[in-house]
Amino acid sequence: MILVHLPAYSRLVRRLIFLGLVLSLGGFLRAQSLGEAARREQEKKKPTPASAAPTYTEEDLKSRKRNGKGSVSELPVTGGPSPAASASASPPPEGDRARLEREWRARFAEARARIREADARAYEERVETVYVNGIPVQQKVRVKVETPELIAARKALDDLEEELRRSGGLPGWGRE
Repeated sequence: MILVHLPAYSRLVRRLIFLGLVLSLGGFLRAQSLGEAARREQEKKKPTPASAAPTYTEEDLKSRKRNGKGSVSELPVTGGPSPAASASASPPPEGDRARLEREWRARFAEARARIREADARAYEERVETVYVNGIPVQQKVRVKVETPELIAARKALDDLEEELRRSGGLPGWGRE
């Protein structure tokens, strides 16, 4: 097919190109207006600086008139220590702390030694039959068995860790 340059054909092509340019510029302008709209929304969402919360002092509370509505209960002031002061007990002296750490570490070492000993005794030798190429072969094997002694030794270590935690000792004291 041979295209012949007709004036109507070239006018149609020019109009389509012009229409494409107008539509693409229209989309670009619209994208700018969407960006501006998004920016305006962000500015609207920014929190406005709220007024500072009111601060009341003892003088403000005492000077305030009391009306008969509602009830007010006042606690008597005692000379005893405040709860915050009693909660922060003084740390033990360094010598006492070092002694406690040595004691805990020794207890944990004993517990781990009991586990190692129980673990060594937890193996028993058995004779098992294994088939090799269809031929039964008997062999001695060592099998680890969960003995009551081993279970009790592990539980004792767990209990010791819990006791350390409850006594307020440092977790590192229970490590090797």
